Amino acid sequence: MSVLALVAAQAGLAQAAPEGTFTVAVHQEPQDLAAQGVYKEINAPGLRNVLETLIATDPETGEYIPVLATAWERVDDRTVRLTLREGVTFHDGTEMTAEAVATNISFIWSPDSAFTIQEYAGPGVITARATGPLQVEVSSTEPDPMMEFRLTLTGIASARQIEENPAEHFGTPIGTGPYRFEEWARGQYWTASANPDWWGLTAEDAYGETTQQFETLRFVFRPEGSARNAMVRTGEADLATNPSPEDCAAAEGNDGYSCITGPSDAYLYGRLDQSLHAHPALQDMRVRKAIFHALDYEGIADLIGLASVPQGQLGTPDMLGFNDSLSQYEYNPDLSRQLLDEARADGVDVDGLVVEVVGRNTTPRVGSVTEVIGFFLEQVGINTQINVQLPDVFNPRVRIKGYAEEAPRAMMQVHVKQNASGEFGTNLLGNYACPDIDDPSGASRSSVHCNPEFDEKLAKALTLSGEERDAALQELVGFLHGQYPILPLALLDKGYLIGDGYDFTFGVDHRFLAVNVTRAD
Repeated sequence: MSVLALVAAQAGLAQAAPEGTFTVAVHQEPQDLAAQGVYKEINAPGLRNVLETLIATDPETGEYIPVLATAWERVDDRTVRLTLREGVTFHDGTEMTAEAVATNISFIWSPDSAFTIQEYAGPGVITARATGPLQVEVSSTEPDPMMEFRLTLTGIASARQIEENPAEHFGTPIGTGPYRFEEWARGQYWTASANPDWWGLTAEDAYGETTQQFETLRFVFRPEGSARNAMVRTGEADLATNPSPEDCAAAEGNDGYSCITGPSDAYLYGRLDQSLHAHPALQDMRVRKAIFHALDYEGIADLIGLASVPQGQLGTPDMLGFNDSLSQYEYNPDLSRQLLDEARADGVDVDGLVVEVVGRNTTPRVGSVTEVIGFFLEQVGINTQINVQLPDVFNPRVRIKGYAEEAPRAMMQVHVKQNASGEFGTNLLGNYACPDIDDPSGASRSSVHCNPEFDEKLAKALTLSGEERDAALQELVGFLHGQYPILPLALLDKGYLIGDGYDFTFGVDHRFLAVNVTRAD
């Protein structure tokens, strides 16, 4: 008998059994289902229903809340001590111990594992150790004021699986969550079933709705927006991600489904090569500046829909390090032509430059956005090539190893990025720190910027906290604004089409958790 059934029987209560399937039409198949994947919803939609974190961010308040840890405290500027929840078991029946949690954390954050979560790594290497049966200390080799945030990204999986069958870990997740993994039909869907032994069914401090409503969760992969929307319209799906503004407008007044939207921590950017492996013409600031001023940012935001023009930086005013003195780059094609003429006169091979504007096909409206960027650049005299690629082709190309294989190259990567940290430190480390060709697993593996002075100041800023950190990050954001390495194209709201009869609560990180879905009255 499950824990839930036993408690209900002892209390003389009838517990309603979960029933039915809740189907979500998502725009991307998971890259994998490893524990590290819970850090980024777009890479592994729905995975947090199976794999839980130690702490999480409340979708309504934005505050840190307990999940597998019931309490945490700072030991010093490098270490956080956590008290773990008692009586939690993994879906394979093994106990969640401090040793198991420590194994997970060290495995996930190890540079040797080379997981994509390294884009959210801090200034040091993170490791963990058990200091008691239910006590874990997580430490960084460098001072890290953002350690608690990084723990909200760290999925906890069965240590037995990681140690005995690590290859299976990537496609068969074993967690502690309210749903157990069932099947991944590659190219089609993945499913999970209700976990009758989930600790949250009886805990007073569980997150979300603690009465399980659905017997099965089903995540169907549909990169085409029209296909996702059709599934909700016909009742084949209960929720669809990333509808267009037109889709939301069409939902108004319709019976059967509606559109819900909200702000997000995501933005669209154009990451322009400026690394040591870039085409020589892109290392000339006048050429980069010409590219930035060639674009109509208002027009791009209107094209995307559910988007706004950023203030010249990859973030919002509520973020620590936001530089309010900056403004978005001016749309000034005449200035762009003037700058290119000056560069030509000085011998820069502007006419031999062909900028590849490339995006991943799972990015909403990426085809239209890359085409319009190409149009604007061609209008000022910059040759372009438009390319939209599948994730398994695109992803390796935008990491440092791919740079070297194609060097010298001229690429603008049009891509969606999330920043759930509420500050610019993680953003700057992942996007702007100088990449190391000999360390393709590092936090800056996708950076196209290289400036030793910037790196030195960033390393210091990441060890600061409070007002000092804010001021140091603002200075770095201002410096980057004048270097023209990455185009902040749009700040993105996100939306969903949802079937009538359901309410869905989500935060700016837009995590899909079934415990945040309730049946409407």
